[in-house]
Amino acid sequence: MRARKISWLGIGLFLAGLGARTPAPAAPSLPTLPAATATSTPTPWALPSGFDPAVYPAPTPHALTVQLTYSAACPNPAGLEESPPPKPEEILSLLQALASGDPDLRRRVTDPALWPLLPPAGQPALRSSVLSEDLKAPRPGIEGPYGELLQNGCGEAVMKRSWWVEVCPGPCAQTDRLESLKNHLWLIRREGRWLIWALR
Repeated sequence: MRARKISWLGIGLFLAGLGARTPAPAAPSLPTLPAATATSTPTPWALPSGFDPAVYPAPTPHALTVQLTYSAACPNPAGLEESPPPKPEEILSLLQALASGDPDLRRRVTDPALWPLLPPAGQPALRSSVLSEDLKAPRPGIEGPYGELLQNGCGEAVMKRSWWVEVCPGPCAQTDRLESLKNHLWLIRREGRWLIWALR
């Protein structure tokens, strides 16, 4: 009886050894996924197709340590013109383009320094309706409410070529107390075109 028990034990060990050496069935192969294609996210200052780089050169970083909420950078000094102030009809044309909601049209009337701060399509870029607005006469950019701060960030040469426009929600003579509803624009001229580079 003892010998029989030993032989059964040996057979069990032998079979266990065979099972350990038998390779497990291979897992079914899965279809290979195509390799991920690297996509580059366009920068906020990427030049859209059809935009003249002479009119819309890449902006330059401002010298301030704080992020401005009305201008993301400074206008590139290349091509900036010293010119008389913009005419009312020219300003109105800029305002109508901003109010259009068309992203490309908004870019065409603004300098790339402002592009990252432009609202998405369909969202208003101005504080009040352009149809009921009044304009004060353009004044030198330094005289605007943030003129000194913008000059500290972008330099005197840019500010000397900038005009500040105050846009009122209704007759300016009657809305001096509605400061929070006013729009303030700083304009430059490049290649004969007026562009907004700061907006509040």
